[in-house]
Amino acid sequence: MSNVLIVVFMLIVGCGGEAPAASYVACEFTGSTPGGVTVRSCAELETYDADKHESQCKDTSNLEAELVDRCSTDDVLGACVLTGDGETMTTYYYEAGPLTADIVKPICDEVNGTWTPR
Repeated sequence: MSNVLIVVFMLIVGCGGEAPAASYVACEFTGSTPGGVTVRSCAELETYDADKHESQCKDTSNLEAELVDRCSTDDVLGACVLTGDGETMTTYYYEAGPLTADIVKPICDEVNGTWTPR
């Protein structure tokens, strides 16, 4: 019996090692306002469950969504960073027509994100 406990203990300790590295999932969204303005954003998530989040990107209903390697930082109005459940999500909002940081920042504030203007 003690040999079995030692083997189980060794397996548990042996599996400890380094934590798995997080990977990034980036999903770019494009939609149109009722006034016809095209709005773009991109959410980049540092996660340990990339497959789950990749499928969620593909399953968006009313927006065009596309998996990308990383979100572009060109023409960015600002970024909203949310952290929770061991994951960090950064959503970049891009310049488009009448869309301004003053319009987007309250959305970030509403979800208790940290807004960073560019």
